[in-house]
Amino acid sequence: MQYLQISFIIEIVVCFGYGSSGTSEDKCLLIGSINPTSLIIAKEFPKGPTGSYRNATRIIADTNTIIYSIASDPKKNVVFLAMLDTIFIYQNFSIHRHTSKELLTQHRSKSAALGQIAFDFVSSNLYWCDSMLNWIAMKPAYNFSITNYKVIVQKDLLQPEGLALDPEDRLMFFSDNEPNARIEKSSLDGKNRVTIVYKGLSRVLTLTVDTAGDKLYWSDYSRHTLESSNYDGSERIVIRREYRVEVSGLAFYQNMLHAVSYGEKKVVCS
Repeated sequence: MQYLQISFIIEIVVCFGYGSSGTSEDKCLLIGSINPTSLIIAKEFPKGPTGSYRNATRIIADTNTIIYSIASDPKKNVVFLAMLDTIFIYQNFSIHRHTSKELLTQHRSKSAALGQIAFDFVSSNLYWCDSMLNWIAMKPAYNFSITNYKVIVQKDLLQPEGLALDPEDRLMFFSDNEPNARIEKSSLDGKNRVTIVYKGLSRVLTLTVDTAGDKLYWSDYSRHTLESSNYDGSERIVIRREYRVEVSGLAFYQNMLHAVSYGEKKVVCS
């Protein structure tokens, strides 16, 4: 099995995303932070067992609400931010500018409950989980109408929270945490649903994928585990168990699995 390096980002942060400023070299990991609401820009992570991400830069938004989830469209330098009942667009994002930026409202008819968002870079559609309205919806990412969206998964959903896409393979992965937690796979239109993981789960808040290796990763918030499987649910393993560490964000980036939790500002690599 290929060795996997893991970084735990321990701070008052809530979620992950990706960003770019127009070139293949200008890529970064985006971390949502609160008090005040910020985007932490991380281009490099320490190679040793502990350290800090000194190269990270904060961009302060003109709000003080929690960022639940982040997605991005690097080709257009756009970042999508889910905050309470609204999804915002941060346009003309740059990893080199350190100024505040006014956020535009993309969608406002979701509930204020937890739920990941995801961007399909092939069809330019935006997806989100709504764990209070019990559905998964999508809409054209650059259509600002609050009525132009489509609920694509609703049957038998009670608390969908985790969401990840593989746009090239046209696949969607999502978690439903009530009454018995499970992870499902479907096509991007919500059809062809298959339950791929259903045993030994408690509350899967966040999913991410390695699209090159066809691997699914998730964090179980209540069991304090980081786990992975193939796209069909086979070869499931517990990568790491962190007692008293409740992971609320997960991202596979630069062949590393990055996990967000709460606590002191540091990175722990293994």
